[in-house]
Amino acid sequence: MFGWNNPVGMRTGMVPPTQTFQDPVLLGAGCGLVEGTLVATQDGWHPAETLRAGDDVLTFDGGMQRVTAVMRDEIWGGVGQCPEALWPLFVEAETIGNRNDLLVMPHQGVLIESDEISDQWGDPFAVIPAAALEVLDGVERHEPYGSVEVVLPVFEQDQMVFADHGALMFCQSHWGVSAGILPKYGAATNYNMLPMAVAVRLLEMSEEPDKMSLAIA
Repeated sequence: MFGWNNPVGMRTGMVPPTQTFQDPVLLGAGCGLVEGTLVATQDGWHPAETLRAGDDVLTFDGGMQRVTAVMRDEIWGGVGQCPEALWPLFVEAETIGNRNDLLVMPHQGVLIESDEISDQWGDPFAVIPAAALEVLDGVERHEPYGSVEVVLPVFEQDQMVFADHGALMFCQSHWGVSAGILPKYGAATNYNMLPMAVAVRLLEMSEEPDKMSLAIA
C-alpha cells in the first residue's frame, strides 16, 4: 500500500490474503511486520501479509522454520486518529541493513551490535524497541493512512526472520490461547528487549550512531 518493497519471485497465481474469523489477532499494539515488508521464505522474498501457517521461513538461528500461526491486525483500529505513539517509523534504505525504504512498528525489536554494548554487558548485541531509532539520521515517524495491516508469523520457538534482504525481525513465540494458539508463558527465551530509556542512551553514547551495525530483530 505504501508503494515500496517490490516482491521478488512472487508465487504464481497468488491472490491478496483476506482475514477470516479463525485467524488469531495480534496481541500488543505497536509490534508486528507492516504490510509490504519482504520476508525470506522457501520460495523467495514475499510480503509478510502473504504468509500462511505451514510456510517455511528463513531464520537467523534455525535455518528454515515452519510457521505455526500468523497473527494479524491493523496499525490502528480504534476511534479517531491513530495516536502518534503507534505511528510506524520510516527508515531510509541502508539505515539498518534494509535494501529499500522500510516501515517499522515502534515496539518491534531491533537488534544492534556495538562496542558500547559490549563494554557494559560483555555481549556486543542487544535488542531495542524500534522507537529508539529516531535518534538516527534517516528515521522519522510517519502517520498511517487508510487501513494498514500488520502481521506476525509465529514459530515453535522465538526466531529472528530475515526481512528486506538484510534486516532481522524478532518473532516471539509466547502467545496465549486468546491468540488462537497454545500458550507459552513468560518472557522471550533468547532475546530480551532493553527499556526505551536505556536503548536511547546507548544510541546517543555512540560517537557515530549511524555507523553502528543495525538489524531489525
